Amino acid sequence: MDTSTNQSERVIIIGGGIIGMLTARELLSRGLQALVLDAGDGRDTASTGNAGIIAPGHPPIAHPGLPARALQLLLNHDSPLYIPPRPDPALLRWLLGFRRACRTEHYRNAVEVLNGLSHLSMELWKELASNDSVSQHLNSVGWVEACCEETTCEEAMKDLALLHRDGFDAEFIDGDELRRRDPAFSRQVLGALAHPSDMLTDPAGLLSALQTEVEKLGGIVRHGCRVDSLLHDGRSGLMGVMSCNGEIIEGNQAVLSAGIWSDRFARSHGLRIPMQAAKGYHVMLAMDAPPRTACVCRETMVGVNPCAGGLRLAGTLELSGINSRFIRRRLNMLRIGASRYINGIRAARATSEWNGLRPCTADGLPVIGAVPGFKGAYVATGHGMMGVTLGPITARIIGSLLENQPPPFDITPLDPARF
Repeated sequence: MDTSTNQSERVIIIGGGIIGMLTARELLSRGLQALVLDAGDGRDTASTGNAGIIAPGHPPIAHPGLPARALQLLLNHDSPLYIPPRPDPALLRWLLGFRRACRTEHYRNAVEVLNGLSHLSMELWKELASNDSVSQHLNSVGWVEACCEETTCEEAMKDLALLHRDGFDAEFIDGDELRRRDPAFSRQVLGALAHPSDMLTDPAGLLSALQTEVEKLGGIVRHGCRVDSLLHDGRSGLMGVMSCNGEIIEGNQAVLSAGIWSDRFARSHGLRIPMQAAKGYHVMLAMDAPPRTACVCRETMVGVNPCAGGLRLAGTLELSGINSRFIRRRLNMLRIGASRYINGIRAARATSEWNGLRPCTADGLPVIGAVPGFKGAYVATGHGMMGVTLGPITARIIGSLLENQPPPFDITPLDPARF
């Protein structure tokens, strides 16, 4: 039995990634008690291994142009989005939902929702950047989407119009101007869509700093504690959770923010959150003259971030199930995909490699809200590749719901019951 004080009047947060830690910090700032229970050790997760680019205005994966490329995605090991064929009914159902989400009307609605959330989240990131313990891991230096083909430049300029329409700070520059700002970019780059007001982060450092902040504010973080079930009374609501070793941990509210593992846990309580584990890879490189500017290589979709420990190349989206298997060819794609854009990539020395799983819903929108039929239980997951970007606004929404306040954004499209 957990022995901390006021056990029954606290919020249990299941999952200690970026969403869980930001939620704990938000609740503590509101005067609530927070206990974070994380099944892992806080390392080598999607929250620590991502590209580290806080990117508001990022479009959903389900794009109207994708269905025409479906066969290529299934058969091409070198595609940025790769779906190995396999007999999996859950994957088939997800793909059917993904196909529906690629319709133009849904895509436009999803972009509107994500852009609205991103705007609010960036304002909250700016507030966090003024916090001494977190600020050293947030840099407001911007990033670019580098293009090596004329057609991609044209697409980027169309995106620029949409970004301006939705109030984002962006500009299109030609390749010569990009190289003037950062000579590490190759002559093959024809132009770039620049996002000068966005932030970069060292993901592992940021998560560690947030845990320190949570504990400083009076929160408790327990690693190596996997939660098996919610303890719920139909009349009085949530009473706590039970861990995998049978420990009863008391609390009157709970937030499920366990990434891809949220679906399996939710199903055991009658809630479907159909997601696929989108495996991503990164490799850290040591370079004599790394780029100063973070970028996403537009054609190959490789993220490049000069963060702590070297130059991080991150990317790929592989729907191969919940596993940690390395496909060496997929990992090598990062270096190959970035070498067209950045000088010296092929000769750089690899210092570490990683892969991890991002929770992707079929409709491209996160799942944030109350769990139907479980008073005191909430869910915050399904952010795909936007977990870091949307972390603060997700935490703010959960905080509002727990205090019975109207959320700062219309969360109807994010309803956990929509599936």
